[in-house]
Amino acid sequence: MAVSAIRDWTPVLDVPLAFGAPVAGALVGRLAGLYPSLRASRREPVAALRS
Repeated sequence: MAVSAIRDWTPVLDVPLAFGAPVAGALVGRLAGLYPSLRASRREPVAALRS
């Protein structure tokens, strides 16, 4: 938006992309955290604190 304003361009915002990007980011974040959380849930708490 700043570049558009500086260069006197008309800013264009793709509405589906504006709403889809946060959803895609949340999905990627959940998938990235799924494996470590499943792995951690299989460990005993005492063993996790010792290591």
